[in-house]
Amino acid sequence: MMRLLPLLLIVALSFGQEKNLPKVNLKDMKNKTHSLNKLVDGQVTLINFWATYCVPCRKEMKHLNRINKTYADQNVQVIGISIDDSRTVGRVKSMVKSQKLKYTILLDTEQKLYKNFNTSAMPFSILVDAQGKILWEHTGYLPGDEVQMESEIKKALAAQKKS
Repeated sequence: MMRLLPLLLIVALSFGQEKNLPKVNLKDMKNKTHSLNKLVDGQVTLINFWATYCVPCRKEMKHLNRINKTYADQNVQVIGISIDDSRTVGRVKSMVKSQKLKYTILLDTEQKLYKNFNTSAMPFSILVDAQGKILWEHTGYLPGDEVQMESEIKKALAAQKKS
């Protein structure tokens, strides 16, 4: 029991810590720099990391497009962040066009932001509240995951109304 106590304390402390979106600037496809924190300020935001060579990412995109459209009038947005590196980033524009993506797309070609989340799987999504606090993280995509995404968005909207 005594050996278990420090472990329980560490687990309890890690659950109590709030994580905020790191302050970072990213470029868009027109090479314009944006502060991610300014983009999310005041809106519930679903941030989705993806790459052109990721098949599950492409399957998820139509759902992200729909979520972005469905919740736009409720102060919710989707931001896609491509983690394609300098060798594959040239494919991003045609992917965005072919998928008819209507949400903001940013580039993290050096994966500086992506690496903050200690994941190597894609797609990888995080949901942040209007103040930039990370509420939820999700790795991968299987059909039906979009239902959970919408559920988390609805929870975030309900919590926002209470505060």
